[in-house]
Amino acid sequence: MKQIYISLAFLFFIFFTSCFDLGVKDLKLIKVSEIGSAKISDTSIVKLLHKEMGIDVTIEYSLSEDTAIKLLTERKGNLAIVPNNTDVSYSDDNLRTIMPLLPRILVVLQNNIDKNYPTLKELLENNKVVFEEMSRLDSIFFNKLFLAYDVDISKSNPHFAHAIDLNLWQDSSFVFIGLTHFHNPLMKKLLDKGARFYSLDKVSELGKGSSVEGFNMIFPKLTPFILPKSFYKGKPENPILTIAIPDILITTKDMDNYTVYNIIRIISENKLLLVENDNIYSLLNTKYKNQQWLYPIHQGAQNYVDKDKPSVWSTYANVLWPFVSMIAIFLGGLTSIKQRVRQKKKLRIETFYASLLDLRKRAYRNQDTSTREQLLKELRSIRARAFDSLRNNKLSPNESFSIFLELYSEVMEEIKGLGKNNIKKKEEKS
Repeated sequence: MKQIYISLAFLFFIFFTSCFDLGVKDLKLIKVSEIGSAKISDTSIVKLLHKEMGIDVTIEYSLSEDTAIKLLTERKGNLAIVPNNTDVSYSDDNLRTIMPLLPRILVVLQNNIDKNYPTLKELLENNKVVFEEMSRLDSIFFNKLFLAYDVDISKSNPHFAHAIDLNLWQDSSFVFIGLTHFHNPLMKKLLDKGARFYSLDKVSELGKGSSVEGFNMIFPKLTPFILPKSFYKGKPENPILTIAIPDILITTKDMDNYTVYNIIRIISENKLLLVENDNIYSLLNTKYKNQQWLYPIHQGAQNYVDKDKPSVWSTYANVLWPFVSMIAIFLGGLTSIKQRVRQKKKLRIETFYASLLDLRKRAYRNQDTSTREQLLKELRSIRARAFDSLRNNKLSPNESFSIFLELYSEVMEEIKGLGKNNIKKKEEKS
């Protein structure tokens, strides 16, 4: 018996720990080594996860998005940060998206501020273009961008930022273009030298068929982005419509839901704290709506997305309430009818009780043989009527009916006993 209790306790412990999984405590994050000048430090997020969840996150750098994803699929890491537009040759159906992080923004800076170019094609083909250093993935993006906007970039005599002396920026024909985070010292230096942001279209055209939305149709993993006024030292002077591609945090499907859910919750709830440490996190957007992701949403992330969804009742309350009211009225009426039927059956069985007790009194008042035979006949008639009522569902086969049968038997025995006593008395007299 003792062994059985020990086994049950062990099984209960296993069940308890499996139901209340508190997630992992050590994670390895794989991140692509950023080229160019816009490098993002994830120290704030790493410290936040350690403080709030007790998770120690170590960062390992890879040379490309393909390598980062390959390492993740081989389970040589738990998390990875890659751009949402990653075009990988090595993939796995077990990869899942956790959440969007900071966006890479298409920045176009025009040095010739006195001339307006109505289209990106005219701007780039009529100026010398300086590119931010590009990865293979950036090259794919720009090829698609120039194809969509019908830009012949060979007409612009393109240069790359690492080979450009900023003094040459005095040449008014230079245009800077890069897909970058906003921690870009080169971009800020150019703005300090008088460059201005170029908008791909009027902000008022967003939602009305702007060129950005046209590009979004053929490249759905990006998103339109509005750069607000005065983001950097009073620039831009007006809102700028451009393109953004979010970096995303990904993992494998077997990462537990608890850990994924709480990573999103902690980062989302502590956005203001992250901004205090580094204002670039003001661009952090944890919304999942209307966005095509590189991989399906992890179930833990889906649980977080669905947490604020209204319940079915609150969503359809106006429609369901009349039906609920009708059902409540119906059930109330049905209960009332059942109570009345039960009360009637109770009154009927009490009538049979009263008839039996009346026969008993009459038997003791008049004990002659003819009267006794008549009483026995009436007694059997009462029993027959009771069974007829039971058969017709006018009485219930419950404890009350059992009491009736016991009372019937007692009265029957008492009446018969009175007859035997009378015979005995007559024999004693004779």
